[in-house]
Amino acid sequence: MIQKNSEREILRILRRSGHISRSKLSLQTGLSKPAVSEIVSGLISLGVIREVKKGKSSSKGGKRPILLEFKPDYRYIIAIDVGGTKLRVALTDLESRVIETRVVSSKGVTRKDDLLNLICKNISPFLEEREKILGIGIGVPGTVDMKNGFVYYMPAFNLRNIELKSMVQKEVDLPTLVANDVNLNALGEMWKGAARGHKNVLLISLGTGTGAGIILDRHMCNGSRGMAGEIGYMITDWSREKYNDFPFGNLEKWFSGYALEKKLKEIGENMSLKDFFGRTASSEDLNNILNEACEHLALAMVNAICLLDPEVVVITGGIGFNQYDKIIEKIMPVFEKTVPAEIFQSISFKKSELGDMGVIVGANYLVQKEFFVVD
Repeated sequence: MIQKNSEREILRILRRSGHISRSKLSLQTGLSKPAVSEIVSGLISLGVIREVKKGKSSSKGGKRPILLEFKPDYRYIIAIDVGGTKLRVALTDLESRVIETRVVSSKGVTRKDDLLNLICKNISPFLEEREKILGIGIGVPGTVDMKNGFVYYMPAFNLRNIELKSMVQKEVDLPTLVANDVNLNALGEMWKGAARGHKNVLLISLGTGTGAGIILDRHMCNGSRGMAGEIGYMITDWSREKYNDFPFGNLEKWFSGYALEKKLKEIGENMSLKDFFGRTASSEDLNNILNEACEHLALAMVNAICLLDPEVVVITGGIGFNQYDKIIEKIMPVFEKTVPAEIFQSISFKKSELGDMGVIVGANYLVQKEFFVVD
């Protein structure tokens, strides 16, 4: 495995560059050419990198240099997205390309053992590649102590106090990491998605519930109890919220799939959320529901933006991804009124590029950051 700092630095440069010669590695690292050649030979023998082709000769002529590249299939990662209705398990390479994937229902999960059995059953087909598997990354919809891989609470299954990391490791004997799914989604968008090239990212996930993932200086922000980003609990109108009897968070009373469906039933409408968004332009009642929901969402986002000062805000989730244009249209006027111009004008708002693969990509990145080398 890669241990020396010089090896790690060369590997980082290689991954970032795509193709690079030994002489350029020497220039960029400050290491001597013999030292670089020795490290490169070691990495080639390990199967981490390979020689691929000859580059262009210099303006003075001479031999064309041999170029090197990283081998993404040197190791694999099992990335898992635990959802309230679906479990997605993917065997991925070190560029997060999917080799094979399995998507199954998670609706039958009511006990800790149900969850463990579902995960292990769907990991099992990938264990034929065990010797090449770097580790397992799991994203869960709940609050997580990442250091210990301990899940405090998963509302989707009404499960508490799950030692998920140790349970999975005991069953499959592979290094395992567990994190909140929305935080992993934010990592994924930073690495391979809409937030590429940015260090400070706020991701807003709009679906059955409402959540946020926070990246500060390229590091996932978890908080002291794994609750950083629980924007669904943010209060946007105390005068109306102090007697709240909603089963989820205060913001989620106004903007969430659950809340919108509840409001539709209250006015006697029985339709899908897709139909709801499609009909808001032609129905004053439906448009009013959406306006009110988006106003609360925008106020919560304003608070988060002013607190965190992100470079980019990425919107994702079942509702956020599919209804991005309509939501942006509704929330932008609130930002223009409330956020200082010097902050608002410098922020990019973007639709997720990874969609429902964001957690998978983020889980891959997390495992590499812990056990390997990733930029």
